[in-house]
Amino acid sequence: MGFFEAYISFWKNYVNFTGRSSRSAYWYVILWNGIIVSIFYILILVFIIIATTTSTINEPIRDFASILTSVSNLLIVGFLLLYMLATFTPLLALMIRRLHDSNKSGWLVLLGFIPFVGSIIMIIFMCLPSEPAISNDFDF
Repeated sequence: MGFFEAYISFWKNYVNFTGRSSRSAYWYVILWNGIIVSIFYILILVFIIIATTTSTINEPIRDFASILTSVSNLLIVGFLLLYMLATFTPLLALMIRRLHDSNKSGWLVLLGFIPFVGSIIMIIFMCLPSEPAISNDFDF
């Protein structure tokens, strides 16, 4: 599965918790989400830099730049939170399908809630190679 195909498949299988997903499909989606979230952070950084550089200008312009920066950063953070909320369920479904692809139960995704080591365990599970299906346990 290619880079664009993986992201399109990610949104098409929004709440599909059955079946399998390859390693490439999972990691391409993670890369896409990382790029999108990075763009949000870069926009926030740009507006902070604008506010910092205008702090030496006279008071009316400085106040306007400060208000513009605050409002724009709030909007960007709002859109970032909406994006994260929109991708929560499909990412959960993708992780469960990825676990199914390595012949593991989807319930193992709950290990990610263990502080400190849970995320390490999940990264290891997501890196495991695909295994042929032993039975149709995960293809309901």
